[in-house]
Amino acid sequence: MQKPYKNICFRCGKERIIIKVWKEKIGNSVVENTETACPDKECQKATEKDIKKQKDKRLQLEKRKRDSLRDRKRAVNKKNSKEVNRKHG
Repeated sequence: MQKPYKNICFRCGKERIIIKVWKEKIGNSVVENTETACPDKECQKATEKDIKKQKDKRLQLEKRKRDSLRDRKRAVNKKNSKEVNRKHG
């Protein structure tokens, strides 16, 4: 017999409670999502703050990566246009 899965809060160790369950279709698959929260409100606030901090950091890194890629493409295009002008000029 399979034991039921318990979602334990990584901060305080209490069993998390289910807030919302929903299904969503992605391509040919149906994915069931479960939103959980810590029953300790202060712990949940701290967890949400940590998650927001991680998300903001990830978004900042993604933006830096996009900007870096854009700058590299500009540098390559600028270099290529100078070489073309030198050959034809």
